[in-house]
Amino acid sequence: MSQRLTGLSHEEATGTAKLIYEASDQFLGRTANLQRILATHSPYLARWFGGLVASVRQPDLGATTDPRLRGLAVIKTSMVNACTYCTAHTSVFGQGLGISDDELEAMMDDSYKTSPLFDDKDRAAIAWSEAMTKNTARQDKEAWGNMKAHFSDTEIVEISMACALFNMINRLNDSFWTDLESVEHNQKQWNAVEGLSVEDIEAYAGKFAEVAAAER
Repeated sequence: MSQRLTGLSHEEATGTAKLIYEASDQFLGRTANLQRILATHSPYLARWFGGLVASVRQPDLGATTDPRLRGLAVIKTSMVNACTYCTAHTSVFGQGLGISDDELEAMMDDSYKTSPLFDDKDRAAIAWSEAMTKNTARQDKEAWGNMKAHFSDTEIVEISMACALFNMINRLNDSFWTDLESVEHNQKQWNAVEGLSVEDIEAYAGKFAEVAAAER
């Protein structure tokens, strides 16, 4: 299957789309094909989308919880949804956060529940993400009880946001038949796991208003 919607290259992008690519390269390590699709066809939505992904997923760009836990959440979400594109992306990013190949393998099924590779907090976050993705979280008292036992309310919100965000992203990529980039391209995500701050992304966001006003 070939990608259903086109995306501009870096060389073709201008205005808001160009800024989106620059922001994606800086705060997500590279520009993914989904971001190209969104920036090409709806740049004013794509700029907020990119900022949301960065703040929810990355270290030190908004979310305050352990980025490993959010990484586990988005990986398990993508695996449960069988989204090949997102499973590849989130797994590579997870490796940049220190998640091992053995841990990734254990998350592919229920092995994570008994694997010594994970502690109780890891298992609680993974199980909660699985329940949210299957839409069983609302009646799953055990999964909720484990979240309340191990996390603050803020941590619960941020882990849940990571899961919910990637449920949306999974649907977009599956529906658009988004082409998967090379492993080498996606390993560039590792360049955006440290050294960035909320102040950096807020300063960059301030550039969008001026460019958008000129385009309108």
